[in-house]
Amino acid sequence: MMCESCGMPLNGKFISKKDGRYCVYCQDQKTGGLATRVQVRAGNIGATMKFMGKTKEEAENMVDETMPTLPRWKKG
Repeated sequence: MMCESCGMPLNGKFISKKDGRYCVYCQDQKTGGLATRVQVRAGNIGATMKFMGKTKEEAENMVDETMPTLPRWKKG
């Protein structure tokens, strides 16, 4: 399972209590509000740089290719 908004793998500690399709970073656990596309993109870029050792440009390219394939951002 992965977050339908950011693609993060979901396990017990990261699954939103409000909606199991999302992670705790994409969905506010008090209000249930979802992060905006800009917020999710920025978070994904930061995580890609930190955890995958990518440059900012590489991370931006990866995120911009991946996000449109996620259920929340798919154009249908």
